[in-house]
Amino acid sequence: MDVTKLDEEELSYELRARGIAAMNNVNEMRSVLRGLLRIEVEGNSLMNADSKVLGVNVKSEMKTCVKKLQVINAMIDNIQGDRYSEQYRLVDAKLCHLMNRVDKLPAVEKRDQNERSNLLKGILFLMRKMEGMASNTSVVEKNTNQNDGAGTVVLYEKTTTSEMNSTYGSVESTTSDEEVGTEYFVQQGVAIKSLSKLHKGSKSHKNAETHYTGLLRIMKYRTAKFIEWKPTEMSIFPDVDEWNIVDTGYKQNGKNKNDRNNIDIKINLATMKSYKMKKHKKHQISILQTNGSLVTFLFESSPISDFVTALKTLLHTEKEIRHHRPTGVILVLGERQDSDPLCQSIKELKIFPDQPPTSTVWSFISGFQNNPVEKTYETFAKISDVLLTRTPDTRPDQEVAELLNRAEEDDEYTMVDHPPPTVLPPRPGIKLRGNPLDQTTFYKSMNDEGQITNEDYIKNIIFYGGCEHSIRHEVWKYLLGYYPWNSTREQRINIDKQQKTEYERMKVQWTNMSSDQISRFNMYRDRKSLIDKDVYRTDRTLEFYAGEGNENLVKLHNVLMTYVMYNFDLGYVQGMSDLLSPILMIMNSDEVESFWCFVGFMNRVNTNFELKQTGMKKQLNDLHYLLTTVSPKLENHLKKMDSSNMYFCFRWLLVLFKREFIYADIMRLWEVLWTDIPCANFHLLICVAILDNEKDTIINENYGLTEILKHVNNLCERIDLDKALTTAYSIYEQLKEAQPSLQDSVNELLGFSISHSETILSNDSNSREDDYEKALSMNYT
Repeated sequence: MDVTKLDEEELSYELRARGIAAMNNVNEMRSVLRGLLRIEVEGNSLMNADSKVLGVNVKSEMKTCVKKLQVINAMIDNIQGDRYSEQYRLVDAKLCHLMNRVDKLPAVEKRDQNERSNLLKGILFLMRKMEGMASNTSVVEKNTNQNDGAGTVVLYEKTTTSEMNSTYGSVESTTSDEEVGTEYFVQQGVAIKSLSKLHKGSKSHKNAETHYTGLLRIMKYRTAKFIEWKPTEMSIFPDVDEWNIVDTGYKQNGKNKNDRNNIDIKINLATMKSYKMKKHKKHQISILQTNGSLVTFLFESSPISDFVTALKTLLHTEKEIRHHRPTGVILVLGERQDSDPLCQSIKELKIFPDQPPTSTVWSFISGFQNNPVEKTYETFAKISDVLLTRTPDTRPDQEVAELLNRAEEDDEYTMVDHPPPTVLPPRPGIKLRGNPLDQTTFYKSMNDEGQITNEDYIKNIIFYGGCEHSIRHEVWKYLLGYYPWNSTREQRINIDKQQKTEYERMKVQWTNMSSDQISRFNMYRDRKSLIDKDVYRTDRTLEFYAGEGNENLVKLHNVLMTYVMYNFDLGYVQGMSDLLSPILMIMNSDEVESFWCFVGFMNRVNTNFELKQTGMKKQLNDLHYLLTTVSPKLENHLKKMDSSNMYFCFRWLLVLFKREFIYADIMRLWEVLWTDIPCANFHLLICVAILDNEKDTIINENYGLTEILKHVNNLCERIDLDKALTTAYSIYEQLKEAQPSLQDSVNELLGFSISHSETILSNDSNSREDDYEKALSMNYT
């Protein structure tokens, strides 16, 4: 071992291995090591069996040795001259040091023993490689049908910057290895199975026939994002000669095994066309590029799900459908905007310690799309658990604010900046709530033919006081559009008959569906499965739905399944059962009446359950706009605390406060909202009213998003409904008085008229509206 060729870390290791502490002076370490080696050569070795235990982590030491082996392999490729050259002697010294280092590793576990054996074989292979000193040639596969280098699969041995750039035809679509990038995903132990061109007549695909294990990453550089794969382990091939079974690269037919090349793969995400996992091999994924290149990765010893969820986080995708059936191929529609800030936030929060951040982000976003209610509760529950169980010294300030607020940078949700708030006049006094609509008043409002002659009068009574429970069964049918307000008794009888016939017709469609049909109807089968799960956990604490074998649960299930057939585009989304549950109770378990009233309710709130969640995003944005106008002090506090995204109101809006009030209050609240008095967006003013009532606590206690989430959750079933309604209406009257000075968007939200002069928008206003539409579109393809 040539001591003069070892660096400081290698010298330190050799001394520690011999029981000598590392020194600050490199020359002194070299001098001491020379003396120790001289003694060992003379037969008085200081190395005994116990000295193999170096007091270091074996797995960490193994990784260090693997990296050194890779560095040495690259140094061998750059050797110029014979065995007596300075470069050759340097590599030889490092190899001897590494051989000694690996040989002394105390590998106890089977996996460590295998890795140690591979390392030793790799060192021996490199020693033979140095003896041969054969020059290697880089292998590059290019698509001759394209001038653009984007998406080219490059196979090369050396990893210098100049060679990297020379293999690509377009500088814009490539990146230097020296450029520092952002890591979205990393996985060790991923193998490549094959590498081929799909073009007819291609000959190169015959060469790609062996598995090579390496490191798979998804990286973002300044110009683009790439899937990168590099070999990190020596590939093992069965052979008679033990010293000839280690290979570091690309297998070329007709050449000596020692003359193989390394493979490095870069796939630009912008050039991905599709990907597919084998039906019976869930650990295998094939990626097809626009130029026809196909790469297959094997995840035999590691989970493939994390890689797939990372792709979904970064790409817009959809399933390929042929002949009305999915093929298993996932088509890539384009790249998503960067979501790495959200990944980092979730990673720092450590709510999901067993999942990588990209997996968590995709689960978080897709959960809102598919099961918004459950995902909201689940995520908030985990946040609350972290906040309640983690000690203050391990919980950074505002960490939950970082988690959710950074979601604004993700393409799933963008908050639109609003103009400065308007100075409002004093808020009018609270107008007390009135008496509920009673049976006498309701039936007196009908003429001899049964028509309600004063619809507005009845609605006003309901708005100010709700209605008595005894007549809700009739009143809700009018409020939800089952009966027209001016319908006669005879007309209502005919409506009942027609609606019953129509309901039974749609119900038959799914009740008579054979198991063979269902087996070929994936979307229907998925929705039915979700309904089956949700029905049996909806309001089970209520007597109406309590107990096993409850017939009301069966009827709840029937209505939801029939709605799937009625509106198959929307289908069923979790949360709908919460909206149907009170209706079925009020309709005395009548399926037909419950169904059509539910249809009327869904016509009002269906945008809450759309896959793109555009309706929810717009409501959160509108709520922020109203809060900015009504309570600028609170909005400024939220903005200062990075909480202006209004995520803490998501649950309120999603199911119209279903979980925020006791059951009797939620029925009163809904019938108030169904009157559309004083405006269709009165529910947003209720949100503002609740927040306004709590603003002193939020501001004085200096709550951030973390504390606001906890505070809002603690309000569940503790909110005074009458106070919330009266405050909301008082806010409406205040805004109505300030109407001329309000922004057009606020006037439109509250149903105020806009003068002709106000509708003539300036160029800046047009620009803001364009930005608003872009924010809502969220780059959905």
